[in-house]
Amino acid sequence: MPSELLHTNPELLSRIATGDQEAFAVLHQQYWDEVYSLALAFLKSPDQAEDIVQDVFLKLWIKRATLPSINEFRPYFMVMVRNEIINYLRQMAQRNKKHAQYVSDNSINPSQLFPATDSDTAAIIKKALSELTERQMLIFSMSRDEGLSHEQIAEKLGVSKKTVSNTITFVLNHLRTTLYQRGLMAWLLLTVLKK
Repeated sequence: MPSELLHTNPELLSRIATGDQEAFAVLHQQYWDEVYSLALAFLKSPDQAEDIVQDVFLKLWIKRATLPSINEFRPYFMVMVRNEIINYLRQMAQRNKKHAQYVSDNSINPSQLFPATDSDTAAIIKKALSELTERQMLIFSMSRDEGLSHEQIAEKLGVSKKTVSNTITFVLNHLRTTLYQRGLMAWLLLTVLKK
């Protein structure tokens, strides 16, 4: 049988399902170049592309018992490859983001060497609060100034408790980010510990 038709042969998939390594080698040989080229096109790294392809084939071998139930193998396998590439790219994006955050967090801000006075801190906080919407300011004020619970604020404003919680989290993050950027690490630490 021509090798181009092997992937459509249910017998080949059945043999692989029983653990036939020779049948798997035929499948591996048939698809390797195609999936490697696809991975390389997205990842731009031969080593990363090879790792992805090896992982896909390994996963295929692990779930080999399910192969006989697949009607059209090629589309199924290409979706596996695509998903593996997407997962890898997501993981890389998360790693890069964490790395950038780490570098940013550990760089020295010149203003950290010269702490601001309380009046400077108050001015920075006031400016950060002025950047909020009226709704955000109202919810935050009801929480902090009036001491209302999230449930009470939600009831008074006719919004969900989740909306109140998300808004307060957003405002606190906005304040922390502003203070961090200004080098007010001590005040930032206190607000984090109080939350």
